Amino acid sequence: MIMDLNKLANRIKGYFMAETVTAAFTQSLDSEKGTIVFMPEGHHQITASVDGKPKSVELTIDSRILASFAEDLDKRKESNVRPFAGFDHKAGAASFIPLEFRYEDGVGLMLDVEWTNAGREAVEGKDYSYFSPSFLVKEGIPFGLPKRGEIGSLVNDPAFEDIPRIAASNIQPQSEMENLVTLGLCSPDTKEEDAMVEAKANLDEIKTELAETKSQVQAMSQDKEAVETEQATAEDQLAELKATHKKLEEDHEKVTAKLADTAESAADSAVEEAVSAGRIAPKDEASKEFWKKTIMDNPEAAKVLASQPSNSVVDGKTIIAGRSEGREMSKEMPRSEFDQLTPGARLEFVKAGGAIQDDAS
Repeated sequence: MIMDLNKLANRIKGYFMAETVTAAFTQSLDSEKGTIVFMPEGHHQITASVDGKPKSVELTIDSRILASFAEDLDKRKESNVRPFAGFDHKAGAASFIPLEFRYEDGVGLMLDVEWTNAGREAVEGKDYSYFSPSFLVKEGIPFGLPKRGEIGSLVNDPAFEDIPRIAASNIQPQSEMENLVTLGLCSPDTKEEDAMVEAKANLDEIKTELAETKSQVQAMSQDKEAVETEQATAEDQLAELKATHKKLEEDHEKVTAKLADTAESAADSAVEEAVSAGRIAPKDEASKEFWKKTIMDNPEAAKVLASQPSNSVVDGKTIIAGRSEGREMSKEMPRSEFDQLTPGARLEFVKAGGAIQDDAS
């Protein structure tokens, strides 16, 4: 069966569409007792104030209502503003402080109270004789206290106009059919012999809807847990990848630095060997720096330098690419012009047998 969520939501919404009722019952007050009859037991039809307007209301008061009233009172006692009863349903002094609800069979919903000075004096002096409760009602069943304000007041008009005295002797037991109608399990038009069948069918439908709702909630919970698990796993994997990437970067930096050190050392060695062999003059720092940089950029340049002819002269000009005293070079270039060439062009010039001349002083 496919659950109709809208139908279920409407039922719940209808339950909370309650009316606020104020009705004074003809129950005498006694300041010597710490208990009042909040609502007398029985099935009653009264004229009351419903959401501030006079209205005829049917009420069924039995032990079922105790739980909701007790729960509402406990909630209001936990709030910052204490629950209280007043006078004539008007703003002003408190007549008593409510302590606890209980139910007495044959009497009704009872409320233990703590009288205030004003309330005790009003009752003892017979200024007020009756109590008028304020409560919520839905389809004739009282089911709790208003969320804020007084829970009732001491009054002198117990019946608004023509309310007969409500007492235990007026109790009219509610039939099983009426109970089923009140609970919304069958229609008022249903025949009494069919009421239980219809009620059972409605109960089965509600159970099915609740079971399907529970299954959906459980499935959603499982899906959520699965997503959270996958997300946690992905986050762990991402953290591991980040750690691995960081380690690779550190290793790469170390290797790069080591290679740079090795290349520089190799270039220095090649230049020193060329100086020792007389290919570069010991004091020719510019040529040393040129060859060092050229070899670091291109290690093959070391072979070119090593292939240059040796010269035993340790001072003076650098002899490059086979240049020797008394021999005319195929190509010569002033050092200032040579220095402006790119490293590649310099290497090509040297490999082609070019000679570098010092600039004229």
